[in-house]
Amino acid sequence: MYIDNSWYGGRYILSRFCKVEEKEAFASIQHGHNLVNGKELGKRKIILTPWLVWNKKISDNCLKRGVKNVIPIGSVFLYLNKFSRLSVLKSKGTLVFPLLSQPEEKNNTNYIKLIKYLKKNFPGPYTISISVNDMMHLDKNYKNIKNVKFTSWGYRGDKNYLKKLTDNIKLHEKIVCVYPGSPIIYSLYLKKKVYLLNNFYLNNKNKQKIREIKKSLLLNLNDFKKYGLNVKNLNHKNNLSVVKKILGEEYMKTPEELIKLLGWDNKIKKILAKLLSILVNFKEDFKNGFNYSKKRRLGKDFK
Repeated sequence: MYIDNSWYGGRYILSRFCKVEEKEAFASIQHGHNLVNGKELGKRKIILTPWLVWNKKISDNCLKRGVKNVIPIGSVFLYLNKFSRLSVLKSKGTLVFPLLSQPEEKNNTNYIKLIKYLKKNFPGPYTISISVNDMMHLDKNYKNIKNVKFTSWGYRGDKNYLKKLTDNIKLHEKIVCVYPGSPIIYSLYLKKKVYLLNNFYLNNKNKQKIREIKKSLLLNLNDFKKYGLNVKNLNHKNNLSVVKKILGEEYMKTPEELIKLLGWDNKIKKILAKLLSILVNFKEDFKNGFNYSKKRRLGKDFK
């Protein structure tokens, strides 16, 4: 129903966990790290549909703001980890998460400077995660750098996006992030050594843009701190229990409970979800042009 329900494989993963066919859900699904004090937290036009979030801290904060029908179920990542098993004898090398470009925002990373820093401070081989958009415009010379591989998990609408990301975290010994987002939380949960850089390695000299990135970075770090995460030492032993709280491990549901929350056990809710999905598509296409809703659902070529 909601356009971003299928992003990063969210709805697909829940259907796999429940062992049912994937279909439109009469619910909104949290697909990544959300700021507990975010201005738009929990706001949606159709309050009848529940917002299924990671943890109780988020649902409680929504309730304080008068936003109801917000239910903690744990992160989709946790459900994926329940049924997706990758056998890794020994992880090696370093996986890197620079700032990604998306259809609505381009980030011009200086990969040469980033790679030089990595080779001085972290073990190879090096895998650099970039977006499909970045991959399409990647300088051919970068692809020939020894011991360095650029990879992409696909568009946001790729149902295997989160699985590819998670599998690659498992395959690597160390995880390096330029920005404090969901990969840090997932990596700590998987007991990896995680490092956050203090340089964005961008070619962009737009001061306003850099200020915006720094502001967003501080908001995320402060949010992590509110949960009790030691951001000065990400590899502190206590951080594992903290990320379990952030991801909402204690709020995970059974397949039967999820099927009910997603409206997959109710004929009327299934019909409503389908109808509302059509209405959302029509609204997006009318406002932005033909097939815009399809592009947004795929996570490609929209503004």
